[in-house]
Amino acid sequence: MESKRRSGRKKVLRRNRTQQGAYLSLLLLVFVLFFGIVNLFAADRETSDAENRALAQTPELSWQSLTDGSYFDGVDNYLADQFVGRDFWISLRLGFARFMGASESNGVLLCDDDYLMEKPVAPNQEAVDKNLAAISDFAVLNPNLNICMSIVPTAACVMDDKLPANAPIRDQHEDILALQEGVSGVKFIDVTDALKAKNSQELYYRTDHHWTSLGAYHAFWDMADELEITPVTEYDIYAVSDSFEGTLSSKSGCHDALDTVELYVPKTDLDYTVTYVDEDRTTATIYKRDALNDKDHYTVFFGGNHPRVDIRTDANSGRTLLLFKDSYANCMVQFLMPYYDKIIMLDPRYYYERVDSLITSEKVTDVLFLYNVNTFHEDTSLSGVLK
Repeated sequence: MESKRRSGRKKVLRRNRTQQGAYLSLLLLVFVLFFGIVNLFAADRETSDAENRALAQTPELSWQSLTDGSYFDGVDNYLADQFVGRDFWISLRLGFARFMGASESNGVLLCDDDYLMEKPVAPNQEAVDKNLAAISDFAVLNPNLNICMSIVPTAACVMDDKLPANAPIRDQHEDILALQEGVSGVKFIDVTDALKAKNSQELYYRTDHHWTSLGAYHAFWDMADELEITPVTEYDIYAVSDSFEGTLSSKSGCHDALDTVELYVPKTDLDYTVTYVDEDRTTATIYKRDALNDKDHYTVFFGGNHPRVDIRTDANSGRTLLLFKDSYANCMVQFLMPYYDKIIMLDPRYYYERVDSLITSEKVTDVLFLYNVNTFHEDTSLSGVLK
């Protein structure tokens, strides 16, 4: 009799588990169908304000895209980017990851004092070798120029005391030293130690991958001797935003902090004009104030990246600087302007013209290569521009 009762209880338990599984499956099916229908009728978004990037659009169907598989990759990206409530699900995933003790979210390191940091990337060695060889060849062809190069570490290197315990990251300083060994004919300026000495200050944004104006300021002073300039010691400092949420906040879904964006204006009587060559547009300032109305407040510097920007000043120094750069250089230029009659900013990712004729026509006297190490490790454009 007892065995029959036990057998009966087991059957009831199995039936209950089966019913629960069926209910959960039905609930999941309803969930998928609901959001599938909503996605069908929801308008596609071109950009994500939260993630500060363009979103994937409906891929173009063609025989080639079908046969090479790119169409199906495009469909995957489209569905992932256009899923209704995407921003909410990113934040939900972050909350769950933190609950489980995770130290990163979507590839972003969750650090002490509400800092978010991008991981140091491994070099694209083939591209790095080409870039270093091209810079060395460029130096040989231009022996009369004062050529400097500085590859800047990111927050994960300079502020490593804030990293999660046992965070698996590369030693960026070793990477920078390897770059220094791989290039010749230039003055290589390693600002790592100078930044580390000040790492109790806010040298990098908490929510973004860029350094702050203060970080650029300390690096500038460390570069000054090799640049052969005597720095201005006084600046008017303007905090133009205290509500900046950068790309790392968007990518991770973490919104625990807001950053302050500051402008450093040298106390000089310098007058200058800024020409955006690709747009044939000239302004009287390097700052784009209306960028503060958009998501990415760092674009207050020049409004972001451009193929070529020319800055003409009345410094009367007899010097012209050619600056090969990524976005880290955008907030460095405010410190460089008092010392050059002209600064020509080139972003090789978007610039495709010859550099040799530019050096002659613009009477370039100085050259600076200024990148953050992550960007330089992945850059595939610089060598092409230099050649």
